Amino acid sequence: MTVEVMGESVRGFPGRAREVAILRAVLAGERGTWCVAVTGEPGIGKSRLLTELGKLADTAGWAVRSARAAEFESHIPFGVFVNALDDRLAELGPERLALLGKQQLALLATVFPAIPATGPADLVDAERYRLHRAVRALLELAAEPSGLVLVFDDLHWADEGSVELLDHLLRHPPRARLVLALAGRPRQTSLRLWHALSRAATDGGAELLELAPLSRADAGHVMPEGLGRSRREELYRASGGNPFYLEALVRAGERGVAVGDAALHPDGAIPVAVHAVLAAELAALTPQERVVAHAAAVVGDDFEADSLARTAAMDAGSVLAALDRLAERDLVRLDGATGRFRYRHPLVRSVAYQDAGPGWRLQAHGRAASALRSRGAPPAEFARHVERSAVRGDLDAVAALTEAAEATMHTTPATSGHFLRAAIRLLPDPESATPQRLILLGRLAHVLGATGDLRQARETMHEVLRLLPAELTRIRAQTVRACATVEQILGRYTEARAMLHSEWKRVEGVDAHSAAVLLVALVAGESVEREHGQDRVAEAIAAAREVGDPMLLATALSAATLIDRRADRLDEAAALLDALPDRDLVRDIDAAFWLSWSEISADRLTAASRHMSRGLQLARASGQSHKIALLTAIRGMVHAYLGELAEAATCFDDSLESAQLTGSEELRVMALTFGCWITTWRGDLAEAIRLGKEAIVVDDQTTAMSSWRSGQAEAMLAQALLHSGDPHACIELLLTSGGGTELPAVGLRTRPLVYLMLTEAEVAAGRVAAAAAWADRAEDAARRLELPLRTAMAQQARAIATLPTDPAAAAPLAVAAAGTFGRIGVAVEAGRAHLLAATALGGSGAIDQARAHLVSARALFTRCDAQLFLPQVAREERRLNARGPRPESGAERFDLTAREVEIVNLVSDGLTNRDIGLRLHLSPKTIEVHLGRAYAKVGVSGRAALAGVWAAAARD
Repeated sequence: MTVEVMGESVRGFPGRAREVAILRAVLAGERGTWCVAVTGEPGIGKSRLLTELGKLADTAGWAVRSARAAEFESHIPFGVFVNALDDRLAELGPERLALLGKQQLALLATVFPAIPATGPADLVDAERYRLHRAVRALLELAAEPSGLVLVFDDLHWADEGSVELLDHLLRHPPRARLVLALAGRPRQTSLRLWHALSRAATDGGAELLELAPLSRADAGHVMPEGLGRSRREELYRASGGNPFYLEALVRAGERGVAVGDAALHPDGAIPVAVHAVLAAELAALTPQERVVAHAAAVVGDDFEADSLARTAAMDAGSVLAALDRLAERDLVRLDGATGRFRYRHPLVRSVAYQDAGPGWRLQAHGRAASALRSRGAPPAEFARHVERSAVRGDLDAVAALTEAAEATMHTTPATSGHFLRAAIRLLPDPESATPQRLILLGRLAHVLGATGDLRQARETMHEVLRLLPAELTRIRAQTVRACATVEQILGRYTEARAMLHSEWKRVEGVDAHSAAVLLVALVAGESVEREHGQDRVAEAIAAAREVGDPMLLATALSAATLIDRRADRLDEAAALLDALPDRDLVRDIDAAFWLSWSEISADRLTAASRHMSRGLQLARASGQSHKIALLTAIRGMVHAYLGELAEAATCFDDSLESAQLTGSEELRVMALTFGCWITTWRGDLAEAIRLGKEAIVVDDQTTAMSSWRSGQAEAMLAQALLHSGDPHACIELLLTSGGGTELPAVGLRTRPLVYLMLTEAEVAAGRVAAAAAWADRAEDAARRLELPLRTAMAQQARAIATLPTDPAAAAPLAVAAAGTFGRIGVAVEAGRAHLLAATALGGSGAIDQARAHLVSARALFTRCDAQLFLPQVAREERRLNARGPRPESGAERFDLTAREVEIVNLVSDGLTNRDIGLRLHLSPKTIEVHLGRAYAKVGVSGRAALAGVWAAAARD
């Protein structure tokens, strides 16, 4: 579109014609963007431009809501959102808000005072993206029907919660007629917000406007008429073309104050001359008026007479009279909509705050905190005054700051960490190991982990260990275990082992339980880090048995099976965990994690899903956020294996959001990797390739490398490349990342999958002999593991390699793979094996049997939403139909419903009613009802007879 030339003036708004033209175009929907970010130095005109946008939007019929962050209120959670939307929520009313649903309203009530709490929000910090999604839904509702322009100014002072929420919205724009307008100083604004804005601008969703100083010609419009040329030049040089500075210097000249130079004042990023001008405005006030001005700077960005009176320790009448004088001098301005005052510019407030003496400010903050507390203000609002008024040893202040930290821990952990640090600084003795200090340091480590500052979390836990007396062995053991977990996440495996080993040796023979905790943690860490036997496995199991801790023993047994794959140990671990009541398991959810992970590795997917779900439920209920993100990601992997692709996609979306919030690159790689896998199977190959490439980039930048992940990202990307029609790129990637034909850089459990893909890629490339060689390696890798899933992958690889030359020999291999996949519940792979079997049987002339396998493949792919493979089924059906008339299927012959066909197929695979119910998310009673109807239609009375008739119908 055509934009007016920069420098041309808009009436009453010199020098910003280009920017105003862009704002008009955004409102008109002509630029395809929904966010505008205005940047520039203090006083450059950002607020004025946002005000102009508000006027334009209001004239065009939009609803406009605005707020600005404030220098001294940067730790009030979601401050700009609350201030901007408070009255809009009242306008929406309870009936429209109810459209959001009880769960989202409960989440929103943790942020917006205007929304009454109707029940617990069930929110923990690792899942605060749920709150962000709720705000997004609220904005979509608030934008109806006229559209909504949301204006946020001075975001360089925004709290971390608002920044996180803006980041989320920029990555997931609301589906509504919404314009988001932001302004901030470039050098002071959060890097996270700048990265989000830059990404949105690259994607076309945001417009970035950097305001330059006014030209001499435009600056002339700001100066009074009648000034001489030399005076104009002097003012322009001193102001640097900054409109606010220029106006201040003009005021100074009118009052006979010298302009001075343009050097920056040490107390802020404004010129000395401008600072002097603003200070002179305050100096012209009477002593009483100046006290009110100082109190206004202390109270907040918006203020009213009552709070000013209490903060200034003056009567209300005197305060009102002083406010009139401040308004006459244009130091403060009244907002007619709210009835509250604010300084005409944040820089004026900043100078007024500095002008008050530090001793007076300390007492004023104390009075402001008392006033807010008596009015029932949220803890975070009065805590900001408490931290500026308290002195070391003030335990009441410590309690208030702790209360504020607790109130913000799950919604804005960065703010919670700020208040915890302030509370710790106020404790009487900085070197004391009092329970209160240790508790506060432990909470600080928790919130640091939730914000992604793992290195500071580690340092904080080391501080706890330094202060903990040696005789508190059990507390020390738990702390060392938690610290070692952080070390492992940071890729410091050697340090984690050394820490666990050192503490274990220190307490061995002193405290058997603590020694067992540390030894089991040591073995568990090694079981993931290295895939070979460990001498300490038997010792760890024995130690756990000796202390009689069932959770510890379950963890030891589960970790051991990752090394020796002994089924009896896994059976015992599952029995121990299943017998534990929730009140015991919630104390150590690691037991549920290790059991689930071991069950996944042993191909016990349904059991893993059950144990993972229980652990996740308990972690949420108890607020153990550090467990939730990883449990969610692994639960998504189980969903994917079981063919529950929609549920898996949700889990990995959640994991990616958690990784974004916590800064966990380990979790991000996991989410991107398995997101690539699921997206491939659901048929969006372009997006799958994008996710896979991003996973590899992040992986390359991450020092942490655990063997569970080794080769996974490359394998999933290679799979996407293969299905997109590029087998050569698939082969090159797998061999390069795997380190050669032996795949030394790939985890043992991943190798059969990689060899399967190499086999499939070589066939697609027309190299059948090479495919056979890879199938040999797949079988060898599977034999070493003796796991059914890997065995089925090897069978599938051999069938793929054999199909081009001998379809009849390939068919039984594919049928066997389909049966194995089906028994362990790997639904999509079972569908692929059925499709492969149909192709092989069709190629060898067994048309009817081929059609039966195609029915099974289609049913599985449809249930799983594996859209990638449905066109392949349709192509094979067309080929079979071309060879002969289509016979009546078993479903048609017996008039079975789709659900009945699904259940009969699973019965034929040998699954029990309970297993089928878990697979299909149905109760055993419902399975019985469907089976009873199938028996009646087929004319049999038992499972074996049903399976026999069904198999015969497939052969006919």
